[in-house]
Amino acid sequence: MVITYGMAGENGNAAVRLYAERFPDRVHPSYVTLTRCIQRLRETGSVVPNRVRPGAVMRHDVRTEERILREFERNPRNSVRRVAGALGISNSLVHRTLRRSGLRPYHYQRVQQLLPGDAQPRIFFCEGFLAQCRRNISFPDRILWTDEATFTPNGVFNSHNFVRWEEENPHAVRQGAFQRRWAINVWAGMIGDQVIGPYFLPPRLTGQLYAEFLANQLPALLEDVPLDVRAELIFQHDGAPAHFSRQVRNLLDARFPDRWMGRGGPIIWPARSPDLNVLDYFVWGYIKTAIEDRRDGTEQEVREAIVAAFDTITPDMAHRETRNITRRAEICVREGGRHFEQFLH
Repeated sequence: MVITYGMAGENGNAAVRLYAERFPDRVHPSYVTLTRCIQRLRETGSVVPNRVRPGAVMRHDVRTEERILREFERNPRNSVRRVAGALGISNSLVHRTLRRSGLRPYHYQRVQQLLPGDAQPRIFFCEGFLAQCRRNISFPDRILWTDEATFTPNGVFNSHNFVRWEEENPHAVRQGAFQRRWAINVWAGMIGDQVIGPYFLPPRLTGQLYAEFLANQLPALLEDVPLDVRAELIFQHDGAPAHFSRQVRNLLDARFPDRWMGRGGPIIWPARSPDLNVLDYFVWGYIKTAIEDRRDGTEQEVREAIVAAFDTITPDMAHRETRNITRRAEICVREGGRHFEQFLH
């Protein structure tokens, strides 16, 4: 019954109808029964009616909350699901405890998994980047950092990096999300104190489509970048399949000779390194938060909200975050190419 409620986008009436269709031989719950069950689950972590004395429940809740918080103190990157499973309690109880304690989702957000051979390329890239910064203090301002992310009713996803900017929230499937199926693929860039874009790409990006974007749309997007900056601009993108096509690499070799970062490029971008890209560690999370109240709207409304959210990123914010890459590179080298974001604060 609870699963059916989630499949129906947390719409009680739709859930009752869906349950009847899926299980015609069972007793069908009424709307009131279903909504009371869901409310009980959210408040207590159980669908079973509470028949225990209030005082006993309070003592149990306090002890349980202490255990939950202790788990996150030991490992701030723990997931809600992992802690709930270890303690034998519901995900919703863990979420509720974290909210009451003032903890935010970014305190226990998943990070990009690194493979055994990833550390050395990350160190090599960061050392090269820092060497350039020592030669020219304004070197970071020459790099056009770019990325794509897909916005859906249920969150913001970066499929090729496997990064998700959405906490494991039991209410993540919002009212009506089951009925609306859309995905908005957004490209954006940042160079110095300037935000480039956003630009809406096709939902399914191929090497051909990406090459057409680079050839036809990117020059127009860069028109507001000063000519002297464009003359020395270093283009960055990651190793997504569309980025690695021969057509794309040939185009970048012609447009940015010896001045582009990526897989197979003159400057090798280390795999699985969103923590070194300002779009990944700042922009997408910022935009996701800014449009949080609009995700239940139509696709067009969300597109408009995304554009409006980008307009709120000030030059000071952009410059601060792009310069933050220098500190990140230093810590990455210090930590041997391993995860380092826990040492930033």
